[in-house]
Amino acid sequence: MSAKLTVIFFILICFQVGVLLAVLPWTNYWSDNFFLIYLANHVNWAADIIMSGYTRGAVTGLGLTNILIGISEIANFKKTVQALSEQD
Repeated sequence: MSAKLTVIFFILICFQVGVLLAVLPWTNYWSDNFFLIYLANHVNWAADIIMSGYTRGAVTGLGLTNILIGISEIANFKKTVQALSEQD
């Protein structure tokens, strides 16, 4: 039972982090945050890199990768639960 819950929680975390990383770079939270303003005041080139479309696309790609990992775990649910159960 605990192996099933572990896999379910892992799948949920993959989807949650994936959606967050895929959507966040394209909202106002990305550009209007304290850390970026602090960085822009101290290191000018770092803020330019963070605001770049390439960086936003890379973060979105990481989010989509997390979502694909979650889908993969759903497809291999029984195999993953069995592998975790054998370790106990």
